[in-house]
Parts: sequence; C-alpha cells; structure tokens
Amino acid sequence: MKIHADVNMRFFIRFLLIGLFSFVWGLYSLYDAAIGYPNQRVRAHKYEEISKSENENWATEWVDFARDQGWPLQDPGEPKADILIFYNYVMAAICTPLGIFFVVRVLRARGRWIEGDDSGVRASWGPEFTYDRVTRLEKRRWKGKGIAKVFFESGGKTKTFVIDDFKFKRDPTDRILCQLEAKIDPDLVTGGPLEAYEVEIDSQNELAEPSEAIK
Repeated sequence: MKIHADVNMRFFIRFLLIGLFSFVWGLYSLYDAAIGYPNQRVRAHKYEEISKSENENWATEWVDFARDQGWPLQDPGEPKADILIFYNYVMAAICTPLGIFFVVRVLRARGRWIEGDDSGVRASWGPEFTYDRVTRLEKRRWKGKGIAKVFFESGGKTKTFVIDDFKFKRDPTDRILCQLEAKIDPDLVTGGPLEAYEVEIDSQNELAEPSEAIK
C-alpha cells in the first residue's frame, strides 16, 4: 500500500517567523552598532559640553544647536558605551545569518514529501531504502519529538533516513512508520515499543483510520 505524506507547512511557518524575526533583529542591531549608537554618542557628548558650560541659557543654546544639526531636541541621555556597540555587532553577526538559514530552510521545504509502499520508503529529495536493507529502526526520540531514524545498507555503507511527523503531516507519516515496522524484523526496532495500531485499507482501497490498540 502506498502512503504519501506531504510536508507540514504549519511546522515550517514557525521557522519562517523565527527566521524573519531573527533577520530583522540582526539588521536592527547592525544599524544601532554602525549608525544609531555612534550618532547618539556624538549628540550626548555635545549635550554634556553645552549643559556643563557657564552659560545660563545653555538649554536654549542646545535647542538652537540641535535644530541646526537636524538632531532631536530632547536630552540624548548618557553616551552609549563601547560594550553596547560591540554587543550589537555580535547580535547582528548571529541573528542575520540565522534568520537567512531559517527562511531558506522553509523555502526549500516547499513541495517535499515522503512515501512508503510495499517495497520501501523514499523521499522527494532523493533518499530511499527497501525494507530488506534495514538494519535498525531507532525510536528513542519518537515519543517526545516524533523522530525515528532508519539505518539501512546502501552501496556497502550504512545510511540514515529520518522519519519526522512534525515536519510532515502527522497521520500519514505515522502510518508510514507502522507499515515499516510491519515489514521488518521486530528485533530491529530499538529505543521504543512497536506502534500500537495497524495500517488498514478501506473498501475503496484508501487509507483508513488506525485500528484499536493491539493487545
């Protein structure tokens, strides 16, 4: 039976939001480090210079000077410390590429799928295996993270295929795992029990709902 699981875009929307936020935050940090904070320091030092002068009308002098420079008229506050500028450069260096990574990951995920049939499991981006090549099914992270790793032999090497029911639509992905377990030796399953339901087909040869737990 062929079971097809498309990518779960609701999962990747989270990555998109994280990516956009990180990218914008990185650009904002870069602006503060390269432009915003250095300009504030210039205004703050000039404000200190004028306010500490002996001129009784220093406030008016500051307003006139700031207006001539096109600066905000209010007190700019204490000059930003060097460590804050350095910190914002660090944030920009981390957040900007991180944001790009997440956005690219979402864009690459569009149209991806995995599917299983009576012979094996395959993915739209290339990886595939047949059941007779499976050497181990690791389910240590399945219960908490929805991740199962299939180890299989290919070309004399051991390779890994990840089944993830958070990245792909959960119901068909879970059924792909169940079909896999039914096709391999149960002793190859480690890190967790076999799934407690069967994969069934209804009268129209379509995927049916999971059956009750097998006792």
